[in-house]
Amino acid sequence: MVAIAVHVAIAGALLVVNPARLLLREQVVEMEVHEPPPPPPEIRPERAPPPPPEPAPAPKPRIVPRKVAIAAPKPPPATAPPPPNQEPPKPTEAPPVFGVTLSSTVAGDKTAMAVPVGNTLMTKDRTPGKPGEVPQPSGNAGTRAFAPVADVYVADQPRVLHEINSADIYPPDAYKMGIEGKVILKVSLDSKGNVVQVRIIGRAGHGFDEAARDALRQFKFSPARTSDGQAVDYSLTYTYVFDMSH
Repeated sequence: MVAIAVHVAIAGALLVVNPARLLLREQVVEMEVHEPPPPPPEIRPERAPPPPPEPAPAPKPRIVPRKVAIAAPKPPPATAPPPPNQEPPKPTEAPPVFGVTLSSTVAGDKTAMAVPVGNTLMTKDRTPGKPGEVPQPSGNAGTRAFAPVADVYVADQPRVLHEINSADIYPPDAYKMGIEGKVILKVSLDSKGNVVQVRIIGRAGHGFDEAARDALRQFKFSPARTSDGQAVDYSLTYTYVFDMSH
């Protein structure tokens, strides 16, 4: 009975179902599927060629020490030495005459020995002098060495009695350039106030030094005197001024 009921149910269901629907279900539906195009191939950058190997460092130069001969420096050109100071003129030496001077004789009796008159005994020449002529002293007899005294013993300083004006001896080149100067000199005076020696101790250049020295040699001074009034040799410092206003 159950089987009959089942068959009856199936038959009723078939009657209810529209046969067209069954046909629609059996229609084949075609669909086009458009697949996206494949992606382009990946472009990989080309690898840069490896850098060339660095060249081997050049060998360092070998330093060989060498001794270089260094020429000795040439000495500066010798400058002409300053002109020497003028020395006082030497007295003319008299020729030697064998004998003694009259001032060295003394009065005696008639038994005294006679000797010739002369100026020296230190000569082998025995030629007698001329009759009636008194021989002059020879060598440095009658002259004395210059011996200046210290300032402490001088009571009366020398004074200028005669001088040479700087305007008369002004160096021409210095005058054209308008240059003035002062020259310091050491002046030696004898006991009569005469200039016997001039030495430059402070130079001014431009021709002033020589002009001042030559001018001082023509100066005349009063003699230096000690406290008892005796005239003595003396050395003083003198400044000679070249001034264009004079």
